[in-house]
Amino acid sequence: MQADYVVVGAGSAGCVVASRLSETGASVILLEAGPSDWHPMIHIPAGMRSLIRNPLVNWNFTTEPEAGTGERRMEWPRGRTLGGSSSINGMVYVRGAPADFDGWAQMGCRGWSYDDVLPYFMKSEDYIQGGDPEVRGKGGPLKVEDYRTILPLTHRFVEAAQQAGFPFNPDLNGKTRAGVGYSQMTRRGRLRGSTAQTFLREAKGRPNLRVETNAQAGKLLFEGKRCVGATFRRNGKLHEVRANREVIVSGGAVNSPHILHISGVGPGAYLQSLGLPVVHDLAGVGANLVDHYVIRVVHRVHGTATVNEIARFPRVVPEIVRFALTGKGALTFGVTTAQVFCDSREGLASPDLQLLFTPGSTHPTKLGELDDQPGASCVVCVVRPDSRGTIMAASPDPFARPAIRPNYLSTPTDEQALLGGVRHARRIFAAPALAQHSSGEFRPGTELQGDADLLAYARRVGTTLYHPVGTCRMGEDPRAVVDSRLRVHGIQGLRVMDASVMPTLTTGNTNAPTIMIAEKGAAMIREDAAA
Repeated sequence: MQADYVVVGAGSAGCVVASRLSETGASVILLEAGPSDWHPMIHIPAGMRSLIRNPLVNWNFTTEPEAGTGERRMEWPRGRTLGGSSSINGMVYVRGAPADFDGWAQMGCRGWSYDDVLPYFMKSEDYIQGGDPEVRGKGGPLKVEDYRTILPLTHRFVEAAQQAGFPFNPDLNGKTRAGVGYSQMTRRGRLRGSTAQTFLREAKGRPNLRVETNAQAGKLLFEGKRCVGATFRRNGKLHEVRANREVIVSGGAVNSPHILHISGVGPGAYLQSLGLPVVHDLAGVGANLVDHYVIRVVHRVHGTATVNEIARFPRVVPEIVRFALTGKGALTFGVTTAQVFCDSREGLASPDLQLLFTPGSTHPTKLGELDDQPGASCVVCVVRPDSRGTIMAASPDPFARPAIRPNYLSTPTDEQALLGGVRHARRIFAAPALAQHSSGEFRPGTELQGDADLLAYARRVGTTLYHPVGTCRMGEDPRAVVDSRLRVHGIQGLRVMDASVMPTLTTGNTNAPTIMIAEKGAAMIREDAAA
């Protein structure tokens, strides 16, 4: 098989890249390790809880045990189906703050300031509620809309946050981020709006686009320092696909550096220690891993409905009927209904905390399962952490798992910001609008007040929001993996386009910025081809 472009990975970014490149008439082959997005729970928004460990559509990665998080192996779900993680995530649409992208530009990423990237956010989206036309898009493939069904407890949280001193923000993706507001979701009518069901759906039927599912990428193919294709495994057999123009790796923050490693692109001495031949010595591949580490402040609730009881039999039965008839109700729920962007301390130019509210609570040890009793949660997230980790190949076997070492909470700044977020969450729960429904703090528990106790708790039970980025960092310095046009340094015909190229984490959830990167990256390829 051969085509003008080979895109490795049909996830949040890969579906966008393949769709945009095939618009021009260029031939594109899109490889996806997993199956098509046939699973019905993918498309029902609330069905995500049943996919969080499902090996049919999930890579089910785990981290290496680390002292900073109690020697735990933490679960890292990543989508393994058309749409990738956009097919199993919480559907929260958050662009990030303008300062995030201006920071990238200041780090040497030419053409990635907020003014540079805003047109691509707008191009991709169709914001149903309209919003400010100077910053919100209309007519794009990605449907974005406000929450359809909001439980009263969410309104109480928004009121309580304002009582605690946070201003109301009517559009958290508008011109400003700071304040409290209601969450927005990527949807397609009543159903999930993954990139497979938006961008790729628009592209299906084009004779110049070939989508290969159940095709797990192996090694990239090189002729000297030029990438000319890739191998993939299907049903135990190896196949090759060739690119006439370029190969675009869109495997995500875990798989993209791993594909480069096992193909001989990465830190030379390390690759040689695994027995891998070195095509190009590139020190930064797999470094600069950064992720959102969180803890939950959870209260027991009385006097109002929460997701915990609505989602259980028999109360879920009328919700199923309501969803079928109106497209509303509990089955439309994602993971968070309201958010606060705020500062952990005075003097910051942009919010460094995201507080995510859910009118429900999850089991402390069973991933994806709800608590047995009514509850409400506020997730405390340090959105711009300084801690850095690695994702490195652990074997020369292309189909073995890499070693993931996030190195969470390894800096004092991250520790102090997290503590500041806990204090904010507790103030909101104590405000009158929310306090009237609280039966008390269940986790961490009011007995934990001192910084040392709270940090010990955070290390013992904290978890991830599943936003890993940075392992193929963009930049023009010697440790950057791709340049400002997302071309792999030192290699011709090879680019990386996904969350792995982010130099730093964005302020909030990362799916929308990943889609923007793919939009802008595809436009760069088209510009370069025309030139």
